[in-house]
Formats: sequence, structure tokens, C-alpha cells
Amino acid sequence: MTSSQKRNHDNFFRTIFADPKNTANLISLAAKNNPNLKELLSLINLETLQEISGAATREGASGSGDLTFKVEIKNSAKKNFKKNSETENEKSSNSENNRPDQLLVGLILEHKSYRDSKIRNQLLKYYFEVMHQKAGNIPAVAIIVYNGRDKWNPLKIKPHPGYPDFFQNVGLPFRVEFIDLGREPVDFSNLDPLLALAIAAMRMVFDAYGAEKYFKTALRRLLKSKQNFRSIVEEILVYLRGMLPEEEKEMIMDSLEVIQNKGYVSIADADYNRGFSAGEEKGFSEGEEKGFSTGFSEGEYIKARKMAKAMLLKGYPISDIAIISGLSEEEILTL
Repeated sequence: MTSSQKRNHDNFFRTIFADPKNTANLISLAAKNNPNLKELLSLINLETLQEISGAATREGASGSGDLTFKVEIKNSAKKNFKKNSETENEKSSNSENNRPDQLLVGLILEHKSYRDSKIRNQLLKYYFEVMHQKAGNIPAVAIIVYNGRDKWNPLKIKPHPGYPDFFQNVGLPFRVEFIDLGREPVDFSNLDPLLALAIAAMRMVFDAYGAEKYFKTALRRLLKSKQNFRSIVEEILVYLRGMLPEEEKEMIMDSLEVIQNKGYVSIADADYNRGFSAGEEKGFSEGEEKGFSTGFSEGEYIKARKMAKAMLLKGYPISDIAIISGLSEEEILTL
């Protein structure tokens, strides 16, 4: 995998899991086979999960870590606070986040697509720059989310080789858990359709033929749902077009002729339209349906041009931009 592909892989991960709902679903999925994450879920209220603004490293933005969140402790898990035991100095030094009615902990999600011997140093840096300095020194749990070709579990590697076991847990002021996303047992039929499609797409990068059936199943389920899937499916397709080898791209894309002739922006629209003819639930208004059957509506055309221009500025091949946006190569060259 090239350095450019690694960045695309990481950027896609951030795009998907910056949504607290997707992160909550991912942790809930992994907790089924991880007793530590299961215990974590018994203590925190995932409905209060909120990304720490400006903390994550994004393309074109500064910050630390892949994704960082804060989340409230459940009322049932809060310890009894003895207000009278605090001195005035202690009260003034405590952050507002430590009040009994707002007891928060932090979550750090660090994505890896390859083995990284420096992962502990990275997590330590993220903790101090985000949880310690920006979030009021709240306790944290770091979750390494790995999706790579090789087997790897950094938690099984001793951080201080040669030292007695007594010293192996020294050095990190937070809990660390590990999710092998590429090998995590997943019931795609019961998982949220959008998250299922994203996980299947990430697996396809390293095992295209093994994950193809999950991708197509998740796509069909998403198209039948009432979720607003359009933008995220386009994001997934752009990601796969940049990551899959040329001979494997036909698995996830309609031919250029179909997209250009029908005016579809993505494979999702093409498959969704074929579902109409099969008598499946439409899920679009009459005006939207007319726009898809006859080509671009005015709004969709403007959106396609904006998307194509953004892809052009990022250096995507003209042929790929044409496939994703639905515009002709000639028109893209005029943007």
C-alpha cells in the first residue's frame, strides 16, 4: 500500500467514524467479543458520545489523533461525591467536567492499516494533547482500530522487551483496547446498513473477493432503507476506486456507459433505479424519481459539478471523476 493509499484509508475511516452513531455502533459490535469493551459500555452512555471539535487530524486541518470523543458516565455508574471533603482550592482546580452531573471520559480512536511499532508513543501524544490539555484531564480509553492485511495485535507485544512483567504496564495513563476490523466477526444482516457497507468496503481493500458478497449485501440493504445514503455511498465509491487494484474495480462500479447514459451519479442510484422496476419500495418523492429517470435535476447537476471540481483539485484521474460524478470528460476539463 502506497503512502497516498494509507492517507486515503485513514481519511475514509475518519469520514465514517466522525459520526458518533457509527462509532457507537462499532464499539457495540466489538463489545460482543471483547469483555473489556462490554464493561466500558456498562459504564458510559453512548447516546451522549460527542466528537471533540478540532482535535482530530483531518486533511487540510490541524490536530492530534484520528478521532477523539467525550462521553458521559451513566448515572448508575457514578461514584458518590462528598462535597464537604473538597477544599476551596480543590474546587477551583477541578475542571467543570468533573461535576457529578457531568462526569465525562474520553475515547481515542486510532486507525491503523499496517503494523506500527510506534503506536504507544502516538497514543501517549494524543492523550496529552487532547484529553489532558483540551478536555480537562479526563480519564480516557484508547481504541486501536486495525484494518490490515497482516495479523497484528499490539496489545500482545511487550512495550518494554527484556524487562520483568512488573514493568510492562508502566507508561500509559489510560486504558487501551484493540479492534481488528478486518477479522472482527460481523453479522452484516443485523448491523446498521450504512456501517455494514463501510466495514465491507474497508475489508475489500485487503480481501476484495472475500468481502465482495458482504459489500453487495450491505449495499442492497442500504438501498432498501430510508436512510439518506447518497453522499456516503459516493464517498465509499471514491475510496474504493482509489484503493482497489484495476482488475478488481469492476466489482463495485457500473460501466461508464451506463452511468453517462442514465445520468446516475453513483452505482447506488443505478441499483436503486433497478429496484424500482423490480417493484421494491422507492423511498424518493415523485420529483426526485423523475430527476433520476430522465437524468440530472438542476440541483443534482450543480452538486455533480462541485464534486467533480473538488476531485479534480485533489488530483483524481479524469476517467474516475467522470464515473463518479456522471459528467462527461469534456465537461470536467472545462471546470
